Amino acid sequence: DMVLADDNFATIVSAVSEGRRIYDNIRKAIQFLLGSNLSEVLSIFTAAIMGFTILKPVHLLFINLVTGSIPALALGLERPEADIMRRKPRSKTDGIFAGGLGFDCAYQGILVSILTVIAFYIGEYLECLETGMAFAFTNIHDSTEGMTMAFFTMAMCEIFHSFNMRSQRASSVGMVFKGSHNVALYGAMIGSFLLTTAVVEIDFLSNLFGFAHLDLKAYLISLGLAVLIIPIVEIVKAIQRAVTKRKSK
Repeated sequence: DMVLADDNFATIVSAVSEGRRIYDNIRKAIQFLLGSNLSEVLSIFTAAIMGFTILKPVHLLFINLVTGSIPALALGLERPEADIMRRKPRSKTDGIFAGGLGFDCAYQGILVSILTVIAFYIGEYLECLETGMAFAFTNIHDSTEGMTMAFFTMAMCEIFHSFNMRSQRASSVGMVFKGSHNVALYGAMIGSFLLTTAVVEIDFLSNLFGFAHLDLKAYLISLGLAVLIIPIVEIVKAIQRAVTKRKSK
């Protein structure tokens, strides 16, 4: 049911558009948060099986409160996508995971977890080079540099991944070239980026979190691993769009 507060039936179109935008943004925030939390669970689980500590509770708390929550809130301010009024009405029986959202959460969470574990092993390897210890994939010691690189990579992954979440299927990079911007999200990404860098690079803060100081090489490696989340998700989106287009013919 709908009650119009004026005599302009165009208001119905605006109401439907706004309703779809709100629903879309809720799904984007949910997908981002669930994928991020899944990556944390999988990373901790993998580390437990391999016998090392990849992240401590305080590290997870920082990620959840800063690089997770701030961008998620900014996603709620996303403008409606270009095709929002050309979509078919969704079924009333559709759940929140309809339209492949569950699959997207799963593969994106696994992807971030893989990048995080890789960062840990690279940090472990760099630390072994510095100390002269033997490097091994199993029975490794709790590496401070590996933990720091894993934290930084996961946090940066979430920051860059929030950019991917501007659309479930459309290219987020393409949206920028088409003039579609979310200033609030950009601000959230920059703010989270600076806070995370400060925690790792400022001695007072890094000591509180039990981090090792990352030199430029380790910093850029972690950052490079995190940036990979954007092109990989863009490729998967392109494949999903192609499959959907083929099915619709």
